[in-house]
Amino acid sequence: MRFPELLLAAFLTLAGPLAWAADDYGYPDLDGFASTVIQTPVDLRPDLKIKGYPYKLYHIEVPLERPDSRYMWYANKLPYLVFPQKGPAPLIFLIAGTGSSYHGPHMTTLYTAFYKAGFHVVGFPSPTSLPFMVAASTSGVPGLLEDDTRDLYRVMKLAWEQKLSKKLEVTDFYVTGYSLGGAQTAFIMKLDEQEKAFNFKKGLMINPPVSLYNSALLLDSYLRDNITTGQDAVRFWDQLTQVMGEEYAETQGVVQLGPDFLYEVYRKRRPDDENLAILIGLAFAITAQNMVTVADVLTQSGYVVPVGTTAKITADVTDYFIVSARTPFRLYFKNLLVPYYQRSNPDITEDDLINRASLYSIEEYLRTTDKVGLVHNVDDIIMKEGEIDWLVDVFGDRAKIWPRGGHCGNMAYKKNVDHMLAFFGASLPEGR
Repeated sequence: MRFPELLLAAFLTLAGPLAWAADDYGYPDLDGFASTVIQTPVDLRPDLKIKGYPYKLYHIEVPLERPDSRYMWYANKLPYLVFPQKGPAPLIFLIAGTGSSYHGPHMTTLYTAFYKAGFHVVGFPSPTSLPFMVAASTSGVPGLLEDDTRDLYRVMKLAWEQKLSKKLEVTDFYVTGYSLGGAQTAFIMKLDEQEKAFNFKKGLMINPPVSLYNSALLLDSYLRDNITTGQDAVRFWDQLTQVMGEEYAETQGVVQLGPDFLYEVYRKRRPDDENLAILIGLAFAITAQNMVTVADVLTQSGYVVPVGTTAKITADVTDYFIVSARTPFRLYFKNLLVPYYQRSNPDITEDDLINRASLYSIEEYLRTTDKVGLVHNVDDIIMKEGEIDWLVDVFGDRAKIWPRGGHCGNMAYKKNVDHMLAFFGASLPEGR
């Protein structure tokens, strides 16, 4: 059983049957927290099964001016995944969400949907993931959308020049991404209009944060506001082990993992939002912990690991783990990212960098371009009050706001997939 599924089970309490909304949007009437965790039941998804294994895994070696990390040699080449068509076809680049690799549930939905709709599909890990930070990040300290996007754009160009242009016949170029990758999609589109390496025809932003800083603070709070004492933590793990045992006993040790399992467990024992918030906050905290540690090692900042430290494979890293585990995104931003940029520009302020880590910094472009579209959810749990309204004002009829779905929870829902493909002038084969 995957980690999120185990944790979800730990928070379940008895409840009545689920309700379904009275509107014509057939996604289950879950709140934003539940949708984020449970996602889309299988019977509400389109058929995205693919015969065989029609994909290729490639790696890029990106030239970097900063020194290589002696402790992360295993990640010095960036992996990316390609689903090629056999003949001429449009190509779409996919950008993963915060801390995510080139594969995973959301990326799999995008790969298979676009591949079945006739696209060459190329997927990259997030600039905030360990592989990207080590192999392709110019700074080693991700968080500023414009700078991270330049790194991502360079990777796209290298992939095209070194491999894709020799193997694929491409008619047009497109780009999309979810969560943080959705925000980076907008910056990629803007940058490409200047550099014109691909001349992207369209880009679709899926559940992007408006402000990376605001969304990260919200996600930080879901864990830290609900687990404030040692007793809270003990209670959390007691519930985890108790319900794990109950679920195992009820199924006699046979559990079919996936969205249907989560949905059925939720239907029987609906958890409260506080417990779901802890789950979501914990997942983000693990991502942030990885970012803190990798950024510190790459930049030799001495925040986690003392400068000049040498270590063997068998070294005790407990102290480093404790420091990074206690460092929320707010402190990563303040104590690692801000000092890094102030070393080259002492006049830059934390507020300047917070703005650069947001869509506000390219508002004029987003208002005027006709190439960039948006899909989002009213109840997205990473959005600060007023941010969805701001997006609606900026995008106008280029925005599709679903009435529910949490953060990317409805990405695989059939109506969402159909809308996503239609934005690019495509559709699934008949009967799918």
